[in-house]
Amino acid sequence: MTDPVAPPQPAAEPEVPADPPKKKTVGKRILGLLGGLLIIVVVVALKTGLGAVLRPDPTGDAKAGDCLAIKSDLGEAATEVEAEVTECSASDAKFTVLGRVDGVSDVYSTACDPTFDAKLKEGEEGSVIGSKEGDGYLLCLKTNA
Repeated sequence: MTDPVAPPQPAAEPEVPADPPKKKTVGKRILGLLGGLLIIVVVVALKTGLGAVLRPDPTGDAKAGDCLAIKSDLGEAATEVEAEVTECSASDAKFTVLGRVDGVSDVYSTACDPTFDAKLKEGEEGSVIGSKEGDGYLLCLKTNA
């Protein structure tokens, strides 16, 4: 018996070596670093006050005679107060500005005392709110009845 002749096998294609991994170019590395730094700068800027620059102080223009709506209690421990100037006839006008002291932001200072002494009647209650925007200021307030 003779061996049957095996049909010819197709020639095997030579293996093509895989492309070596491309190295990051210096430009791409720098671009990646700058992108990361930009994200960090934006987060830090928003946390440290850029948000305040973009969001104007709602009581920044308050002056004597204006009324304020305050959305939180002005107790001894109040450190953050949401206040805005409003019409004195509005139902949420809880305080009237008796005076303003610019250049001071410490609500425990005695800067409002002369205003309270001159403008509060016996039995009326005064409060102080302050802002550190710019050079800072205090608003000397009277509770509306």
